[in-house]
Amino acid sequence: MENEREEMESTNGKSKRVCVRVENDAVCSTGGRWDELSPELLASIFVRIVPPVLMVKSVALVCRNWMEIVSGPYCWTDIDLEQWCRDCCVANRPHLIDQVVRKIVRRSRSTFRRLSTFRLGDVGFSFAASRLWVRVI
Repeated sequence: MENEREEMESTNGKSKRVCVRVENDAVCSTGGRWDELSPELLASIFVRIVPPVLMVKSVALVCRNWMEIVSGPYCWTDIDLEQWCRDCCVANRPHLIDQVVRKIVRRSRSTFRRLSTFRLGDVGFSFAASRLWVRVI
């Protein structure tokens, strides 16, 4: 017997339940929605698949929820801007490095654990260092 697949909307109309019938048994699952995920989980997904520059330029423009997540500290605990900084130096725009580092350190709300850059100026370095929480072990 071939598999039958049917989609039924739930009573609230927001989520769909997908049922696959195999002979006499049925396996059902409810499809999730992006806006139902926690901010920490979405930020974890963004950090793993999206470079920081695209996160600011593209992901933040998808919807208000994603903009709040990208603007919050969850995406900025591990800040790796080294390649972007190198590209700025090649394009003869090193003055942007300090500005962007300051902006991203502010977004992290001083929760960043690691900052990786290239040719960071004194202004950007002192700004990041002044907001870094130093832990003595």
